[in-house]
Amino acid sequence: MLTSPVWWSCDEPSSDRWLIEVAKWFGARRAIGDDPLIMLVASSGGHLSHLLELKDFWGAHRRVWVSFDVPDVTSRLVGEEVTWAYRPTTRNLRNLVRNLGLAWSELRRLRPDLIVSTGAGVAVPFFWLGRLLGARTAYLEVYDRIDSATVTGRLVRRFTDAMWVQWPEQASLYPNAKVMGTIWPDSLDDAVVPANEVDECAGEVGAPGTVSSASGAPLIVVTVGTDFHSFDRLVAWAARWADDHATDARMVIQLGTARDPGGAAKRIDGALGSAELLALINEADAVVCGAGPGTVIDALRAGVRPVVVPRRGGLDEAVDDHQVAFAALLSERSMVRTATSEAELHAHLDQLLAQPGLFAVPPLTSGISPGAASLSRALEAMLT
Repeated sequence: MLTSPVWWSCDEPSSDRWLIEVAKWFGARRAIGDDPLIMLVASSGGHLSHLLELKDFWGAHRRVWVSFDVPDVTSRLVGEEVTWAYRPTTRNLRNLVRNLGLAWSELRRLRPDLIVSTGAGVAVPFFWLGRLLGARTAYLEVYDRIDSATVTGRLVRRFTDAMWVQWPEQASLYPNAKVMGTIWPDSLDDAVVPANEVDECAGEVGAPGTVSSASGAPLIVVTVGTDFHSFDRLVAWAARWADDHATDARMVIQLGTARDPGGAAKRIDGALGSAELLALINEADAVVCGAGPGTVIDALRAGVRPVVVPRRGGLDEAVDDHQVAFAALLSERSMVRTATSEAELHAHLDQLLAQPGLFAVPPLTSGISPGAASLSRALEAMLT
């Protein structure tokens, strides 16, 4: 392994460029065939959701995935070839070393032609060593990071053939990055689909804002995703409201790694499979979540404007405060409602009781966005 600071620096001194050229030359002899192999590397949650949106590209090629063995991933990659990486990766030196070993083994065994990733930390060893072994690499910065560069983006930037961002605001974060457009809609002005469209994973979707049970009480789905950071604050806020409205509303809380607060709400430990979560969201009158892009888009596609409580880095709910800036952007575009306090969250839910269907919106199209189409074309060109 190279030991120069080139591996850790976010800058690119011209005196160090020869190291990358040496690495490329060292790994130039790789398996070459008529049918290229793509390696898709992503953490769980929104990172994986990004790559799934590019199915028009990867669905036409031989491929292998690298991700985590958690329900969110296993349920969405059924039938796919997957290499399970070590987790968590955030500020975890032990798992970085373990994933370096895994990357070295898998890259030498498979010899992919192209490695594509949206992060997070699991991408780093595969990009470092993939470049060394001659693979081409493409990195797409995530949809929800608009105010600062990710650690992963900084670490892989010098080892990628293509550095792509989605928002114009992200262009200044990475020298020479290309703005490709957003992989998901950037407003509610996009084309809509009929409210009764059938989703292949979740079954038939009812009209937004309706309740499928005989109780007539609105269903509120609270989900905190798959992040290893616990989100006790949101779970506790929601549970207390549910206790005060046990006869007025039904609430389901997906706890993730949060502590179980007890009470009237139905609680689901850990993570849900994708189909199970989508089924709940498609039935919901309200969705409450963090400012993760995957859940926000799932809710909007189901015809529900979500209530977003952004995670805070200072409370150890995330690596930093990027969700605060992202939630503000979505709120400005009327894609979400935001709540930064327990009182605000309770006020939003109280409004729902007074105004049934309050959060209903025309469902977003589930078709490919212009940004995703542009990315698929660019990735295809990298294989020629």
